[in-house]
Amino acid sequence: MGKKNRKGRAAAPAPPEAKARPRFPWWLAWGAFLLWPFWVFKHYYGRFPFYPEALSPLFSLSQYAGSLHKVLPGQLLLLAGAALFLFACYGLGRPPLRRLGFSFQGALEEAVFSVGAGFGLLSALMLGLGLAGAVYPAVVAALLAAGLLAGAADLYLAPPAAGPGGPSGFGFLDKAALAALVLALLLGLLGALAPEIFYDALIYHLAVPNFYAIEHKITLFPFNAFSNLPMTHGMLYLAALSVGGVPLAKLVNYSAFLLTAGACWAFGARFLSRRAGLWGALVFCTVFHSMLSAWSAGTEMLLAYFTVLAMFAVILRGGTGERKWFVLAGVFCGLAMGVKYTGLFTTIAAGAVFLYYARSDLRGAARELAWFSLAASFFIVPWLVKNWLHTANPFYPMLNGLFPPNEGSDPEKLKLFVGESRQMGALTPKDWFLAPWRVTMGEVGNSELFSPLFLAFLPLLFLITPPLTAANGALWLFFLVLWLSWSVSSTMVRFLIPAYPAAGLLLGWAFQSRGHEGLKLLSRTVVLCVCLTGLLWSAHTFYAQGRWLPLAGKTTVDDYLSRTQPGYPYSHYAGIKYVNENLPEDSRVLVIGDGRTLYFKRRFLAGTAFDKTPVVEFARASAGGRALYERLKKEGVTHLLVNTAEGMRLAREYGMFGFDDRSLAVFGEFWDSHVRELYAYDEESEGRIMNRVAVYELAQAAAGPPPRNPVAGIVAFAKGAGNAR
Repeated sequence: MGKKNRKGRAAAPAPPEAKARPRFPWWLAWGAFLLWPFWVFKHYYGRFPFYPEALSPLFSLSQYAGSLHKVLPGQLLLLAGAALFLFACYGLGRPPLRRLGFSFQGALEEAVFSVGAGFGLLSALMLGLGLAGAVYPAVVAALLAAGLLAGAADLYLAPPAAGPGGPSGFGFLDKAALAALVLALLLGLLGALAPEIFYDALIYHLAVPNFYAIEHKITLFPFNAFSNLPMTHGMLYLAALSVGGVPLAKLVNYSAFLLTAGACWAFGARFLSRRAGLWGALVFCTVFHSMLSAWSAGTEMLLAYFTVLAMFAVILRGGTGERKWFVLAGVFCGLAMGVKYTGLFTTIAAGAVFLYYARSDLRGAARELAWFSLAASFFIVPWLVKNWLHTANPFYPMLNGLFPPNEGSDPEKLKLFVGESRQMGALTPKDWFLAPWRVTMGEVGNSELFSPLFLAFLPLLFLITPPLTAANGALWLFFLVLWLSWSVSSTMVRFLIPAYPAAGLLLGWAFQSRGHEGLKLLSRTVVLCVCLTGLLWSAHTFYAQGRWLPLAGKTTVDDYLSRTQPGYPYSHYAGIKYVNENLPEDSRVLVIGDGRTLYFKRRFLAGTAFDKTPVVEFARASAGGRALYERLKKEGVTHLLVNTAEGMRLAREYGMFGFDDRSLAVFGEFWDSHVRELYAYDEESEGRIMNRVAVYELAQAAAGPPPRNPVAGIVAFAKGAGNAR
């Protein structure tokens, strides 16, 4: 019998963790936690030493003053537009979930699920509009307005429950963690408000939806292999681009960062503790690669968001026994696969957790798996069908050896793309075993400044945690399947971002559980310090890339985008700006020497480094200069934009200009007879010209001497670089 309280009622039983005693002696836990994490941190900070003095320019507040008042109103207006966009998605998602009988523990949990469902519905609707050729700003605005009205009406009819409380009862370290989380979310927001310079967004993640917006429909994007990847995220960006341009699309990506943090908090409040949710959100948000992805419109943030919702839903299925949660998990798994093929890892992890719960009733599990698969298929199969119709390969650009080659792509370059994505050769047991260390220590490409927390602490958590509950076991299983799936397919840490929330929640739960209190206090302190260094490194990168300059009004967005920045080489934005402001609306520009096309508002034709080069292919297929001119006119091309320095870089590193002698001669004849220069922009650095971007007009017969041919210079440079190698 439980003890009686002073009013005679039985006291509530103590939580299982309160009764649990440490499973391992203190000396073993302390010894392991002092030795292994010390070894990891010693090597990590030896490789990436932290110099506080390097951050001193960041905290010179006077540099941010002066012009901020000029840009702040526009930024506030943009944030208001983003809030309306999110509420429209909430309004699209909440009513269907409520009518299907889903109930939630509080407003935060309901919000993260409702917006996620709304994202899924909006992406499906935008796909339908795109296939119907109805992608016009007024149509998209009407769709979002319907979501706003539906959301307002639904909230009026059924206000959300209050749910678990906020930070009341948090200790000093918890409050410090909350402050660090707020700072991380604010820094991510500042990065999202800055102009987009992420290369992948400029050629693919935002550039392809921008192409659809210009064409007002989803259609074949020639010479761009990335356009035939699944693009659930692209449909959300397409909606944002249609009504608010690139800045709104970037904030849609940031919102996934914010919502994933919210989902971590809500998951912790439901299954672990509010403190565990807080620390899980903090770890996720302060990993350097999470922050970079938060302010760069790509796939990782939306993939992480749909993944954590799938994890949340499948564990709710296990906890409640309600089968509809597993179907909802299928929806989010389908959305994850529709964002990126690696969303398959999310599906495998969700399936593993489901089988963990349903192992005693495999016959019933088979029926649930069928419904789960049907729900997931709804959001991924349309993309596979589209890709099959465009390329004869539903999994393009993967598995090219099993399907006919695509006309606009180069199979060898696609192999290079797959190789760059995997960053690994033949996988040996030794390579696999050492990969966590090598990735953490930045010995693998693109893994610099990766968090040491996972390697330092995850292998030791069993020493300090009580016996697993069903929810904790499912969380471990979900994380391990995600990590194992990634570990045999790639070493790109950016592709592991969907596993960060689960890993952060495991750390949060472990360091908040009962037992070994002194060791856990020390561990939480270390976690907070590591998270702060990740946040400061992110801030340093934000500052070093000059992203703050347009936000503070120190330069214009146009000037910032027209100049080379760290991670943004040899811009051709000045040429695009000229095209947008001066060429007729029915123009079509052939881009030579660059694959970045995001900022175009006129129709264009361009190839990426992993595709055939349009101008080369047209020259090869033409008998002479006049024939090439006629071919370009047939393609609708009216103008050329040439980026000389970027063309040299792509020619040297990717062989982008594969002219043979005959086709180069054809192009030279065409250039001398049918090209007239309209505009040129010379970018200077330290008093010397480092790049030239020019716009040319096609002419029936050019008047006067022909302009200098930069393509011949690019080809000559590439040949010289090849000989030098």
